[in-house]
Amino acid sequence: MAQAQRMDQRLMQEGRRTRGTLYFGIGLGLAAGLLIIFQAFLLAHIVDDVSFHGWDLAAVMPLLWAMLGLFVVRAGFSWASELVAFRASARIKTYLREHLLAHLLSLGPVAVAGGRSADIASTMIEGVEALEPYFSRYLPQMALVSLIPLAILVFVFPADWISGLILLIAGPLVPFFMVLVGYQAEAINQRQWRKMLLMSAHFLDVVQGLTTLKIFGRAKDEMEIVARISDDYRRTTMAGLRVAFLTSAVLEFFASLSIALVAVSLGARLLEVHSSVTFYTAFFILLLAPEYFNPLRGLATYYHARMGAIAAAKRIFEILDMPLPEQE
Repeated sequence: MAQAQRMDQRLMQEGRRTRGTLYFGIGLGLAAGLLIIFQAFLLAHIVDDVSFHGWDLAAVMPLLWAMLGLFVVRAGFSWASELVAFRASARIKTYLREHLLAHLLSLGPVAVAGGRSADIASTMIEGVEALEPYFSRYLPQMALVSLIPLAILVFVFPADWISGLILLIAGPLVPFFMVLVGYQAEAINQRQWRKMLLMSAHFLDVVQGLTTLKIFGRAKDEMEIVARISDDYRRTTMAGLRVAFLTSAVLEFFASLSIALVAVSLGARLLEVHSSVTFYTAFFILLLAPEYFNPLRGLATYYHARMGAIAAAKRIFEILDMPLPEQE
């Protein structure tokens, strides 16, 4: 994990080139998250007023229009947030490709003669492209995963401190188990990236020497080797998917358990004669409870994109760290 942390630091240094754009995208995502709270507030008011205060459709129509407006604005903020983050990551990818190309030209053909051309080509294309989810999704989600749940807790605790305490305890458990799973995920992603480079390099060598292989009748043998390498890569990919599914299962288990505990706690107190919890309060908290875990779900999804980006970044920075030949 120490190597992953070093790669994280270097990738974040690259992200500083578009720091303002990334912050703007995070701000838009936070605004979209805050609108969820106000949507839950309006929906809880509408259901409570219709069910217990005898309001008709005409009375709640202004609230319905306000809710529709919040929905449209929230969708716009979410779309703009993704667009801004994508543009920031595109600028970083363009810079890295230009920097890699300039560094390779400065190194010259002699310095890189020991490496395969397909390895370098894959690093410049697939490797740099693998960094896009890291900058456009993982980094913004890292900020939102702390900001949005905290904003929800600010509204939940004054309404019902017991429900707030349940959510507060359950929230940190998800990142904790993600870190435990991450030890295995890092090794799998590093192995997967190495095998992809091997597969692409071998395939390019086969294509370049196809005429020679045909002349000597070795084409079928090479086809079997390519098939074996491809199957090995498939097995590594499936191992990574198993870890991803395990992470999602852990997250869904704790999220479902926490929401169930909140629901049971609120339901039991609603049945009390002199309960301090009203239907409006209970419904408002139950609407916010799933939203509390949504940023954590996003982080779990993009956590494996981070591992893939770190595996690709390792090779990218290995090339960039190659010393330039001394000028005579």
